[in-house]
Amino acid sequence: MTNAVNARLIGQLQEGHAAMNAAGLGSPALHDFFNLLTEMIAEAPDPKFRLREIVELLAREGGMTAESA
Repeated sequence: MTNAVNARLIGQLQEGHAAMNAAGLGSPALHDFFNLLTEMIAEAPDPKFRLREIVELLAREGGMTAESA
């Protein structure tokens, strides 16, 4: 099941990254960020939990709640 979850989450990340590039928002920093996210999800024993950790961290750093992120 973890492989299927990894594949789905990574696919969604790749789609979002491609959409940002198509909208002209691509940059080396954005590519690095998405590569890091993909690596963290791929290596996680529980990819859903890892993604939740990432969302919570980003929300906290941005002054948001995870629910609004």
